[in-house]
Amino acid sequence: MLQIQRHHDAIASPQGEPWMSSLTSKRPSTSAEQRLQDYRALMAIIVSGVHGTDCKESEFSGSTFRLPDLDALTTVNSIPATTAHCIVRQGIPSRSLVALGEYLGIGKGALAELVDLDRATAFRKVAVEKPLPMHAAESVLRLLELNQLAEDTFETPEEAAAWLRRGHPMLGGESPLDWARTAYGAERVKEILIAVKYGGAV
Repeated sequence: MLQIQRHHDAIASPQGEPWMSSLTSKRPSTSAEQRLQDYRALMAIIVSGVHGTDCKESEFSGSTFRLPDLDALTTVNSIPATTAHCIVRQGIPSRSLVALGEYLGIGKGALAELVDLDRATAFRKVAVEKPLPMHAAESVLRLLELNQLAEDTFETPEEAAAWLRRGHPMLGGESPLDWARTAYGAERVKEILIAVKYGGAV
């Protein structure tokens, strides 16, 4: 279960073993209910830096910004674009990297690379509780969205995690997580996942 806490003492240095963990770290099997609780805990951290009053009057294509009602979540849903835009613009707390790594079963060093931060910079931001830069915040939401789609496509979170880490022939032998480092790459991964979900030949 994710622990929502201050992470000053819980994080190893960039040279420490936990920070250098690779993408191959295994996530323990969890029940659907526990998975949902972990997702709610992660989302609580992600939106903790957002003040709804700053965005609630903003409208894009008729869609008004609303923070997600965490207690009402019964499934792991994609974040609406308007909400994601405001979350990224206002800033995601850097400690979300720790929670996201736990949720995805990805080592902190590998996760820092996936959000395009060098390990030392990521460690420093978490230690002093600085918000993530916009590009890294967007990457956090992108990884979460891809993981959600993968878990919706495969039977278990463990199968989804394995697929995201495994090299794929339609991605030049690279893993879907490697491609998720860019928005365009992530779109290609989504196309493949949707094809898998609906019986396409991939």
